[in-house]
Amino acid sequence: MNLLLAIDRERTDCTSLAHWIPVWREAQRANAGRGPYLSAIAAALRSDRLAWAFFSGYQGAIQAAFPDQTRPGLVTALGVNESGRKITQIKTLLDREGPNRRLTGSKSWIVGGLDVQSLFILSKVSDGPTEGPGSMTMVHLPIKSQGVRRGRPRPQNVIPELPHTGVKFNAVCLAESQVIPGDGYGDYAKPFRTREDVFVTGCALAYLLAEARSGSWSTKWLQRCIAAITGLEACSVMDPRETNAHILTAGALSFAADVLCESEQLWLASQTSARERWNRDFPLLELGKEARKLRSIKAWQAVGQALERS
Repeated sequence: MNLLLAIDRERTDCTSLAHWIPVWREAQRANAGRGPYLSAIAAALRSDRLAWAFFSGYQGAIQAAFPDQTRPGLVTALGVNESGRKITQIKTLLDREGPNRRLTGSKSWIVGGLDVQSLFILSKVSDGPTEGPGSMTMVHLPIKSQGVRRGRPRPQNVIPELPHTGVKFNAVCLAESQVIPGDGYGDYAKPFRTREDVFVTGCALAYLLAEARSGSWSTKWLQRCIAAITGLEACSVMDPRETNAHILTAGALSFAADVLCESEQLWLASQTSARERWNRDFPLLELGKEARKLRSIKAWQAVGQALERS
């Protein structure tokens, strides 16, 4: 709560990711003991646009998903999607080569472009089942590993300041220790969608809260914004694979969406440039809306089935 009330009104004007990363790292160092969610919120409070709030939330979600492989200030990215394929039909393959492993394939969408230092990559397992649990794994590797090749950053309509690129893996040699225990899809890729929703929405609200304080928006909205951020904090520490987490997250995200929409009437004339950026980038927060709705429906169905059995 104190973090949200003690906002630095002099936020940093950053027009590129290279300018933003030192600001983000400073916030990470200063708030490392608060955990991934509040560290991300602290950075987002200093952002001057949604791009950097999204980046902060995305990094926080990865830190929460992989606490043993990440550290504050390390720029990471999650590689799951492959152009034209469903996640469950990916072609990136991890096979064996003597005592080591070998990664071959590509990912079409990596957040962070040339500034990424570390990758988490979802891949098929050559010696596992053809589908279902155990057929996929998650591996962790430095992006400068031999055989990793990044593409050029691709332009986009929303948050254009934050680069995205593809990446290819040409027989990248990995040690067994770089293969993360657990099922790549069920334990990591699928739950990450929920983590990302929670962290990114919380950070988007934190950015708006800083705008609100600088623009003297209504106290009622400020209170609701702080309540939404705090509610999402409770979701951030839950296991996103559990039914209870989906139900609480659905409610918290619904309330947060209302708060975000209420902000439309509060921008001042002096905030014209910031508002134009916000209107341009807001569609990003709408992505995955139907998937979130389906997760909520399935969670309530699971609750109903459990009650029938009891």
